[in-house]
Amino acid sequence: MKTIEEGFYVHNGFVYGVLADAALRRFAETGRRLDRLQEEADTMTDAQLFDRIYRALKHYTQGEVNATRVSHLVGQIRRGVRLEWNVPDRLPCA
Repeated sequence: MKTIEEGFYVHNGFVYGVLADAALRRFAETGRRLDRLQEEADTMTDAQLFDRIYRALKHYTQGEVNATRVSHLVGQIRRGVRLEWNVPDRLPCA
């Protein structure tokens, strides 16, 4: 097992530790938010949907989110395309 930094360890191509666990929790929460948004999309304007998707992705990335990507996701949801957000059991190491 190789230590990247305290709370972040790599072993057999996967990352472990408290930081990896936190990233997986954020990823799962983002998936739950996007699922709810897809169910509620008919009750929102495009601007509201954009804002909620933006905030969900910002929660996951903890940084800036590409507005073009968010607009693309809004369009997909409006066309009825179901967004898949599969949460892995372990965090793969790039």
